[in-house]
Amino acid sequence: MTEIEILNNSQLGFIQNAIYTVAVVIMTFISFRLARVVNEKNGNILAKSLVTLYGIMVTFFSIQVGAYLSFFQKGLSYNLAELKATGVKLSAGSEDTISRYAINLKDGFPKLTPELPNIILCTVVLLIIIGTTWIKTQPNKA
Repeated sequence: MTEIEILNNSQLGFIQNAIYTVAVVIMTFISFRLARVVNEKNGNILAKSLVTLYGIMVTFFSIQVGAYLSFFQKGLSYNLAELKATGVKLSAGSEDTISRYAINLKDGFPKLTPELPNIILCTVVLLIIIGTTWIKTQPNKA
């Protein structure tokens, strides 16, 4: 593959990831809305359990989407580093990509693993959903 082919193919992955990220944002908004409504309407255990289950599924999907982003970035760096190792002169942007996502060619192609900040963010969002669903708030008396 040439450098431009590697860059074009990676952009397809980034576009796909962006679409999934929009889906995660919409599903997270729905989770927050469901949690608030169930809390305000004093929903039963089944309703609260279903909202919690939905929040867990959205959280795991979000972690997976984040893992794919990291995978695409490291995969791009790996492919460019592999091309550079064959003696091809790369553009400055590709050189920057290789240095930003440092990959060791001896380790092989990167694995699909989520990054720690993504896991922490998704965990906090899940805790907010669970807290909003299960912790009863006091009504405001004006």
